[in-house]
Order: sequence, then C-alpha cells, then structure tokens
Amino acid sequence: MIEARVKMNKTVSTLKKQGQIKSMELPDGWVECPLEKRTASDFLREFRSPESAEVKLSFYYRGKRIAPGGAADFLQVLSLPDHELSQEEFDSVDLVIRNASDPDFFLLSSSRTESINGKRVLVVEGIWRNGGLVDMGLFIDSDKTGSAVQEVHYQAPQKDYEHYVEEVEKSIKTIVWL
Repeated sequence: MIEARVKMNKTVSTLKKQGQIKSMELPDGWVECPLEKRTASDFLREFRSPESAEVKLSFYYRGKRIAPGGAADFLQVLSLPDHELSQEEFDSVDLVIRNASDPDFFLLSSSRTESINGKRVLVVEGIWRNGGLVDMGLFIDSDKTGSAVQEVHYQAPQKDYEHYVEEVEKSIKTIVWL
C-alpha cells in the first residue's frame, strides 16, 4: 500500500506494510515500477527515481528459509554491536547475501551491521560486476530465527549512485518496524 500526503509543499509517498516494514517514506517523486511477473516463491516490489529507470529501491523476500547453520551465523553477526564485519563473519553469512559473497560476481566495498530505528540489519555495499550497478543491500532478520531474510536494495549505475544515495539513506532512516 502507498499513501501520499503533502509535507512542506512536497508530496511524500509512504510505503506501508512491506514485510517487516510497517511504514517508510519514499524519496521524493519516486514511483512504483510495474511488476513483470510474480511467483509463489518470491516477492519483489521496486520503486524508481523520477529521472532514471535504472535507479531503484527494491524490496525483496525470497520466499524460503535459509539453512539452520546459515541462520545461526546470521543471528550471531546481528547480535553484536554495530560493526564492520571481519572476513570470517562475512564468509559466514554467504547464505544470506548469496551472490554478493562471490568476488566473481560482486566487488565488495563494505559489509557491516547497522541499527536502524532499533533494529540491527546487515548492510552490504559494492558493485555487481555484470552490469556495473552499485548496490547497497540491507538484509533483515524478519522473524528472529535468522532464516527468513527480507532484503531492501538501493541500486544505481556508478555515475548516478552518489547523486541519490543521501536521499535514499534519509528514506531508510524513516523506517518504522512492525
């Protein structure tokens, strides 16, 4: 559900009830992308910048749980205070971050835990080698088991990433969790 209201002469769109996100203010002017397909096993919802269809904020749930060992490792990483992940910790969350754990696919620039309005999430940033999109992914434990992972991704071409990252980060800071 999307709700729009006027705030200081700007229309603010608020995303409602998206997985563990109760509400979140979207960046100004961003619009929802039409879904090309939907399956029972995964759910994707995307919003794009009004200036570029390649600059997106995506909400994704893969529709299935990760293995118990990977879930335990994810919970362990999230249980520690906000920090940059060690190589050992990064390697332990490979089931959570999937292809972003493979240097053949993803050029990692940062992996860390970060508290966003009372909830600690895993943040992974880098560049997808195929396509060159810069990605900031948030990986969220959606049910305190570590096995059901919700994802939020900001992706943009390298030339556009810095232009939008500040407004996306402001948007992320408006998240109210369920």
